[in-house]
Amino acid sequence: MPDPDLRRQLAAAVALRTEAIVRALGRLDDDGLREPSELPGWSRLTIACHLRYGAGALARMTRATLAGQPTAYYPEGRARQRPATLVPSDGESPRDVVVTLAGHSRNLDEAWSTLDGPAWSRAVVEPGDNPDLGPSDLARLLLLRLTEVEVHGSDLGLGLDDWSDLFVRAALPMRLDWLNSRRANHRDVDPSLQGSWLLVATDGPSYAVTVRGDRVESRPAGPTSGSEAVIESSSRNLLALLLGRAPREPPRIVGDEHGVERFAAAFPGP
Repeated sequence: MPDPDLRRQLAAAVALRTEAIVRALGRLDDDGLREPSELPGWSRLTIACHLRYGAGALARMTRATLAGQPTAYYPEGRARQRPATLVPSDGESPRDVVVTLAGHSRNLDEAWSTLDGPAWSRAVVEPGDNPDLGPSDLARLLLLRLTEVEVHGSDLGLGLDDWSDLFVRAALPMRLDWLNSRRANHRDVDPSLQGSWLLVATDGPSYAVTVRGDRVESRPAGPTSGSEAVIESSSRNLLALLLGRAPREPPRIVGDEHGVERFAAAFPGP
């Protein structure tokens, strides 16, 4: 992400979206925070806890990266540590979680506000025995955080359904490129799901995505490149598909009529 203006815009978008989330959650009482969200199996409180942990983890990872130290999103390992990050601490009320979400988010904003251009390009080095995010730099952490607050903000079911155009423009190519090294976020994937898809954004880029054996290739392509299925929709809807969320309108399918279902199963999203 070489453009410093884009980085500033993304950082500002993270802060703006987080403020909207905190305001929306702050209007709820404890019972309202415990109500189910639109993300199956997660309450609004689960989302608040998850976003709070993410803010603290990314601030910690930023400091460690600047100090030249290895760092991990879950230092104790995802399987061991993650469940406890999705619930309040002992004796903590739901509203306490919202307050600390706001505080951790401010700390993250402050950590990122000090970074210059070269710093954003610093590689995030994970411990060899605890890989989680895969190859990354600090600029990618910024876009990952915007993804979390945009998508989980809409998951809350509190009227924050719109994703910003900036987020869609920046996140779609990143997510498509990331398929080359990160097929799914620690979900089991059926190895028999093979195929080729051409994702055509009606308002943006086209990408060819192919799965052959254990190999995944995702690359920019022309809108007429060959594939078993063509999935054509808006950039916003294609990003929703990559993030495991329902598109606003059904995409246009050419070729394999089950192309969307097969793609979603092959790439189940974060």
